[in-house]
Amino acid sequence: MIRPFSLADLDGVLQIEARSFPKSPYDWATFIHLQYLYPETFLVYIDRIRDGKEGQILGYVIYSTDGHIISIAVHPSYRRRGIGTELLNKVMNTPDLERVWAEVRKSNQGAQAFYVHEGFQIGGVVTNYYGDEDALIVQWTPQAVAEP
Repeated sequence: MIRPFSLADLDGVLQIEARSFPKSPYDWATFIHLQYLYPETFLVYIDRIRDGKEGQILGYVIYSTDGHIISIAVHPSYRRRGIGTELLNKVMNTPDLERVWAEVRKSNQGAQAFYVHEGFQIGGVVTNYYGDEDALIVQWTPQAVAEP
C-alpha cells in the first residue's frame, strides 16, 4: 500500500536510507525538510498485515511536482518484488508531468538497470554531482496518446 509520509514513518525511512545509501544518507532533518517541501509527493510503501493493519515501511519516494525524483529507495531485503516499480509508477502516473527524471551515481549499475527497465533513458551527466562522483541523468517522457 502506498500512502503519504507521516512523521511516525521517520524511523523506518531512516533505516531504509542508511542501508540504501551508505555513502551519503540523508539525515532526519533532511527528511523533515523534504516533508515540509513535498507533503503531497513524499510517499511510503507499507507492508500490510493480514488483518488490514499497516506493517513495516518497505520503501519510499520523494518527488517534486514537476517530476524530479529527489529520492527513491526500497529496503534491501525486499528488492526485486515490484515495490520500486509501484513507487516509480505512482510518480510516472502523476497528471500533467512533461517528464520524470532523477540523478543516479555513475557507479550504481543496479539503479541504472532499474530505471532503464522501467522505460527511462540516460540523458546526460552531471560532473561531480556527488562531490567525488559524477551522476547520470535518467529521464522518462510520457508517450503522446494518439487520438483515434
